[in-house]
Amino acid sequence: MQTSISLPFADGEYIFRLPVKQIIEIEGKAGLIDAVKHRLIHGGFGIRDVTEVIRHGLIGGKEGFVNGASVSVSELRANMLVEAYVEDKPLAHSAQIARQIIAALYVGYDPATEDAQKKTEQEEVPANLSTGGSSSVTAETSA
Repeated sequence: MQTSISLPFADGEYIFRLPVKQIIEIEGKAGLIDAVKHRLIHGGFGIRDVTEVIRHGLIGGKEGFVNGASVSVSELRANMLVEAYVEDKPLAHSAQIARQIIAALYVGYDPATEDAQKKTEQEEVPANLSTGGSSSVTAETSA
């Protein structure tokens, strides 16, 4: 389980991570990290909750991938990305990204499980797409 998460954002795919240094920065601007998490998850969040979690997640993640090429994320680049892709844009999308970043910090993220879940969802055939053949169900009873 890891606390970083790779998400599509802005002009590419970026790694978001909130190490202690970044959490301290968020707390200085938006309040205690647990309160920020609560507001993002349960509602009542402010714009600083969203922008600071994304900004500091980018800084903590340190890199991204744009058009297949690796790019380094500095504080300057993180500020520019937030300014261009969060500020003055619909808030719902940015809030969802901030929720995913904070969830990775609190409960972790397991990319292998995520990939397996996506594969399982793609392999499932809805019941209404039956081939018309009969199926039999056998139940085992335990003694």
